[in-house]
Amino acid sequence: MIAKVEHLYIHIPFCKSICTYCDFVRFVANNSCIDLYIRKIIDEISYKYKTHQFKTIYIGGGTPNYLNKKNLTLLLSTLKKYLKNKYEFTIECNPEFLTKEQAIILKQNKVNRVSIGAQTTNNNILQKFQRRHTIKNIQEAIQNLRGVDIFNISIDFIYGFNELKDCDIFSATKFIGDWKIPHVSWYALELKSGSLLNKQNYQLNNALVEHQLSLIIKSMNKIYLNRYEVSNWSLSPSYESQHNKAYWLTKNWAAIGLGAFGFEKMVYYENIGNLNNWKPKKIKYKKQDYYFQIMLMGLRLIQGIDLKNPHYLQAYKFYKNKLKHVHIKNNHLIVDNVNLLDNTLEELV
Repeated sequence: MIAKVEHLYIHIPFCKSICTYCDFVRFVANNSCIDLYIRKIIDEISYKYKTHQFKTIYIGGGTPNYLNKKNLTLLLSTLKKYLKNKYEFTIECNPEFLTKEQAIILKQNKVNRVSIGAQTTNNNILQKFQRRHTIKNIQEAIQNLRGVDIFNISIDFIYGFNELKDCDIFSATKFIGDWKIPHVSWYALELKSGSLLNKQNYQLNNALVEHQLSLIIKSMNKIYLNRYEVSNWSLSPSYESQHNKAYWLTKNWAAIGLGAFGFEKMVYYENIGNLNNWKPKKIKYKKQDYYFQIMLMGLRLIQGIDLKNPHYLQAYKFYKNKLKHVHIKNNHLIVDNVNLLDNTLEELV
């Protein structure tokens, strides 16, 4: 009997090249290696889930749309069979690969949400990130998606890079407004241990990070995008990422592929191994772990944690005496200042 899992994450760890800030499980691989990996993904979902259906499926990476036409079609045509009638089917895309032909493949296979990794509208900084696209590629990718009636488009940007100027944030904001992008993610640059930037001893400027975040918040307000999570803004609730909300609300989600993380039946796991053979490394959650996960993820949401949910209420009661810088409004536990969320979470550790 399959646990009630309504969300599925698929990890595609292949890239054309490696970005300087990236620390995800990723490889520059040959076609035969990719062919075998996609076949293994399909075999695993077919074996595990048979006729099971999901509310959301999210394909991340790596660069999922780096897959060639054959493999992309094979993967998507398989996954679409596992979608409920009302669904969200997202794929992460690099703009330079998102051609008109590829957009048609996405549409034909029921993809209804695309997350584009733009990172910045400054072509010089894109080169420093070792990204292979330009602002023109981003524009063409959006046009190609809208040409097949895919309008639920999210764009990722990065801030906190020392070379990023105020004018670059204003340029990105203008781009978002001019192109009427309904969902935007702004991620602070992190120096992950396995990234090239970290190996080069790159140093973050915390004051600059805070300054740029304040500019982003003001800029997003001016173009009427609402912040619904620490790093995410949307034009309306209908454009909020339903898959990511499953993470933030500590719901069950399944994970397939090397490097993918999942959470099912109070077990958190990471798929470890190699491209030919991976298996879950499991951590069985105790109640305290589960409650901490609820606080860690739920307080990221601007509307906070719904205390009408009995699990969330128990988590709140467990940590009530340790919680600081929070308040309750409309029966939701809300952090006082989401930009200082770490201060609240540190009290719980």
